[in-house]
Amino acid sequence: MAGEYGVCAELCKRGYDASITFGNMKATDIIILMPDKTYRRIEVKTSRETRFVTGFFQKYFDKSRIHPDYWVLVHIVPTGGNDEMMNYYILTHQEMGEVQKDRNFMSLWYKVVGCDNVLLKHIAV
Repeated sequence: MAGEYGVCAELCKRGYDASITFGNMKATDIIILMPDKTYRRIEVKTSRETRFVTGFFQKYFDKSRIHPDYWVLVHIVPTGGNDEMMNYYILTHQEMGEVQKDRNFMSLWYKVVGCDNVLLKHIAV
């Protein structure tokens, strides 16, 4: 939840109308109402490690399924004492799929067994 609140706070600071969604079966973490009255969906994944569990190809194996517009990966880094810093990595859904596909050594999008993850080195370019 720390990542979701951090992303939502950053969006609000920048003037976006953003809201966190609640529930245990949600497919979207944050909804943004854009100035043209359209919505954008954001999926947030947070980690203190260098690995982000995405579950990407378990859920989004079919490109036509409803999916987030953006993925924000939040890396929480200790800075000393009780202080921490959040680094944000923003990817479109298509970019996230390509990163995950490369991580899985796949040539096409398809459903896979297990639980997909990406490493910080795959996104921090």
